[in-house]
Amino acid sequence: VLDKTGTVTTGRMTLLAVHTAADATDATDVTTETDVLRLAGALEHASEHPVAQAVAAGAAARVGTLPTPEDFANIPGLGVQGIVDGHAVLVGREQLLLEWAITLPAELQRAKAAAEAAGRTAITVAWDGAARAVLEVADAVKETSPEAIRRLRALGLTPILLTGDNQAVAEAVAAEVGIAPEHVIAEVLPQDKVDVVKRLQGEGRSVAMVGDGVNDAAALAQADLGLAMGTGTDAAIEAGDLTLVRGDLRVAADAIRLARKTLGTIRSNLFWAFAYNVAALPLAAAGLLNPMIAGAAMAFSSVFVVGNSLRLRRFRAADQ
Repeated sequence: VLDKTGTVTTGRMTLLAVHTAADATDATDVTTETDVLRLAGALEHASEHPVAQAVAAGAAARVGTLPTPEDFANIPGLGVQGIVDGHAVLVGREQLLLEWAITLPAELQRAKAAAEAAGRTAITVAWDGAARAVLEVADAVKETSPEAIRRLRALGLTPILLTGDNQAVAEAVAAEVGIAPEHVIAEVLPQDKVDVVKRLQGEGRSVAMVGDGVNDAAALAQADLGLAMGTGTDAAIEAGDLTLVRGDLRVAADAIRLARKTLGTIRSNLFWAFAYNVAALPLAAAGLLNPMIAGAAMAFSSVFVVGNSLRLRRFRAADQ
């Protein structure tokens, strides 16, 4: 199971466009792009999520210094909220706005649909009880991700893309890296990621989870094998069973190859150790084996096990 942002994609998103609401009834309450960037950027600057950081960076580049938010709160899987310049601001998924009984006007609905159809992430912005804008953010797939997916398949694994992003964006990324649409699970909250892992385990599957964000920590802990990207958050690294030092998904395939070779070596060592003793013990008990020869043979057995294990030092990553 693969997280999308920061794992399959670079996680270095870019703010591409700002769509503002145009139906203000009060001339003094007209929403400008500067207002949107200033208020939304201030809130997103306080968040660690890659999407939030892209919005904050884009806002700072266009409007300059951002104000400091008050009463900031992160709503896992939905977005952020807080007070900026006296305005109660919401930034995140449309579902966050709906929880506050705020609906998008028709022009913002169209802008959101067009952005998602183009494979981009659409972020809604509202303040003072009204929807104000839709932001378009885009991410790029890592160059190594398609090759990583091919390697995982070659190992007999089934890659599944799991993301909180919308279905259209998720399927666009999946198509680019070679994951089938039926193996895409989108628009899930952090707690839903854990439920997905549990469901797969309930089907009798062994589940490995690869992720890098705070939202992936619980799923990493639940999975049979949690692989945390070393370029990710501390929460993900602490929750994972194994940390991949490089932010390259191909390393996950190498880690699984190495684990299988290690397990194979352990099994071969146990087989030869048992076989050796089963054959030699009856001879020694019957007095048919000279004690000095038996001692030398026992030492040789230990040398064989160590030497067989040392063969793992010849393991090389597939790209070396």
